[in-house]
Amino acid sequence: AVVSTQSTGSFLNYFNNYKSITFIENMEPDLGDFQDTQKMFWDVVNKTDWTEWWLVSVQTFHVLVFCFVIVSHRANWHLPSAVTFLFLLTLMYFAQTLNTLAAQNYVQFTKEQYFDSDGLFITLILLLPCALNCILFILSWLLQSWTLMVDLKSQQAKRYAASQKKDK
Repeated sequence: AVVSTQSTGSFLNYFNNYKSITFIENMEPDLGDFQDTQKMFWDVVNKTDWTEWWLVSVQTFHVLVFCFVIVSHRANWHLPSAVTFLFLLTLMYFAQTLNTLAAQNYVQFTKEQYFDSDGLFITLILLLPCALNCILFILSWLLQSWTLMVDLKSQQAKRYAASQKKDK
């Protein structure tokens, strides 16, 4: 197939005009926001008293959920893992409400006001581990589905081979 030079030339003219109009050549990545967020993240991690009872409880909860993900994968517990997955998604959905309630009542369970309006702390201690556990659930289900499909196809191939031998 021969490409017309006229159409190619007009495309290049269009692209060059578009490039100069939208200032593509002058765009440089701005890493300032990312670096600020990264600094805020490490400030929160370093300034948090991780020995407070409620933080230890939240950490223990996440470790137990992680262990449950591993056990439920090996034991093929489909319904309990689905219920736990939905519970984690619900917890993530109501994280902003939990953050607001915790910010209003932090005096009752902690010494410091960790719960900011941006939700960085609740994201760090609640959303991130819940999201990672949900991803592990999904990966587990995908692996189980893959294994089931491979087993099914190998059984189908064996049945087909057996039926071919029988027909001969």
